[in-house]
Amino acid sequence: MGLTEMHLEEVIEQSNFECPICKLTQSSVEQIIGSLLYEAVNDPSVRAKLRIEGLCRKHVEKIEMYLSKHRQLGSMGLAIIYADMLDHLTNFVQSGTEPEMTNRCVLCDKEGMFEEMYIESFVENIESMITLYESSNAVLCYSHYAEISSRLGSILKDRLQRIQVSKFKHLVNLLHSYVDKHDYRNKVEFSKEEIWARKAAGYLVGKSFKVLHQGSADSPDSILKSIGKKFKKRGEK
Repeated sequence: MGLTEMHLEEVIEQSNFECPICKLTQSSVEQIIGSLLYEAVNDPSVRAKLRIEGLCRKHVEKIEMYLSKHRQLGSMGLAIIYADMLDHLTNFVQSGTEPEMTNRCVLCDKEGMFEEMYIESFVENIESMITLYESSNAVLCYSHYAEISSRLGSILKDRLQRIQVSKFKHLVNLLHSYVDKHDYRNKVEFSKEEIWARKAAGYLVGKSFKVLHQGSADSPDSILKSIGKKFKKRGEK
């Protein structure tokens, strides 16, 4: 068993309604950020790559968030990086040259590489992964579910679809229960599952839904859209 597969299985087993691909990818990116702020800040090749490829706003926010959680690193390293990048941009402005604009940065490329590595591991070990996934509390976000599903044959694709719909329905029921318990007459405390579902749901649906399948009453699309309709009806009572 490879190291990537071991990490994937471990995260699937331990997840509470979290997407294992997202969780592992995020963890890997954070390791890169930690290395960047601690060791690589004085590496000329790394600094040169940052000057050329830059940092997108999403990853600047992730770096700042990482630094706020690891204050022992201090902010000097990040200040060095920012000063270097701003100095490079100053040269562009002074020369009148317009830099080539892109939505991707050096960390976007790293994130994409890690994401593909974990998706590939899931697909290559699909027989064991799908069984483990079915019995776990892990829930693939729609984006990673769709990507994995697109690489499977019809039998495994259908099985993964059934599992995913079941997990989405379970989350919807937990979210309905979470909302109901906000009634002032309620005396029952929130369950751990309801709290996990509330925290995880945003990450699971926080992608574009333009690619969602239409028409099926049991599709992830119809399940998720039903939340808003049911909540609206409850508010009208």
